[in-house]
Amino acid sequence: MLAWQIGGEVIVLFLLVGLLFSFLVNYRTKLIDFLPLFVVLFLFSFGFGLRLSGQQSFIDFGYFLTEASYLFTYLLFTAALILGQKKYWKLH
Repeated sequence: MLAWQIGGEVIVLFLLVGLLFSFLVNYRTKLIDFLPLFVVLFLFSFGFGLRLSGQQSFIDFGYFLTEASYLFTYLLFTAALILGQKKYWKLH
């Protein structure tokens, strides 16, 4: 992997983390509540970096990490929908 690829990925990662952080600070929320979003960002970025490595085993693991970050996002969204429905229908 070339240095400019690593640098570009790190710049984009920090830009996204900074934007998410500033958005959350504006609404005075606890950042710990949004930790899964930061985990997804780092997981996806690390996986994408491995995909750029050029070695087949790293590329395969990179694909696994990027797909796992998508799956984790979908699971979080689905869990929020289920919890919202439980609260709406007052099911415990």
